[in-house]
Amino acid sequence: MQIEVLPSAGSPRMPYLEDKLVIVIDVLRATSTIVTALANGCQAIIPVLTSEEALEKRLTIPGSLLGGERDSLIIEGFDLGNSPFDYVPEKVGGRRVIMTTTNGTRAIRDSIAAPMIWIASFINMQSIVLAILREFDRNQKLEGIVVICAGTEDRFDLPDTLCAGMFIEAMGMDSSLNDLGEAARMLYRSSEDHLVDTIRNSVHGKKLISLGFERDLIYCSTPNILPIVPVFQEGEIVWSTGE
Repeated sequence: MQIEVLPSAGSPRMPYLEDKLVIVIDVLRATSTIVTALANGCQAIIPVLTSEEALEKRLTIPGSLLGGERDSLIIEGFDLGNSPFDYVPEKVGGRRVIMTTTNGTRAIRDSIAAPMIWIASFINMQSIVLAILREFDRNQKLEGIVVICAGTEDRFDLPDTLCAGMFIEAMGMDSSLNDLGEAARMLYRSSEDHLVDTIRNSVHGKKLISLGFERDLIYCSTPNILPIVPVFQEGEIVWSTGE
């Protein structure tokens, strides 16, 4: 299986996506938070690019909430930030959340040419891998996988790349990889036994800790704790039933 890994949202060389399954990864913290929100009963996440777009969208969706961040902090006037611990059942259960983040929601929107876009993180990796293997068994039109690491403001991001490496490792040795995919797998193998410490020492990790979000970092770095497969379809991210 061919797997191509891209280093960040807004990558200057976006591959042909029309016959690919896209995996979007933003470990700290958008995709981890999306997985958590759906697990806690959120009806759907609607990714948008700007806070202005989010405010306009809310006018058309009664009862919706605004969530997201700029510079890792909650946007003024929004209901929720970008911490998975904000998205508890009593807040998001049965409701739609319109979300904008610096990197993650941009990566999702950059992928809209693909027929399938799935949302991955450490916390749901096993479920994503199993779902992908099932999908490729039954869908002969897919020609490969593109993994888009959201990155940090158009730059390489270690946590996202480690997560891409975990995905590649779980998919098996017979995958055909680009150079960044090979590097991601090597990075993951060298860090597998001390994943949290490696992410804690990354630039993004240090920033979150300085802002008081170390609990978020530890949670987002914990593999396979939620059996959720979020898919982006018709403008919303919902929990796939696998049907």
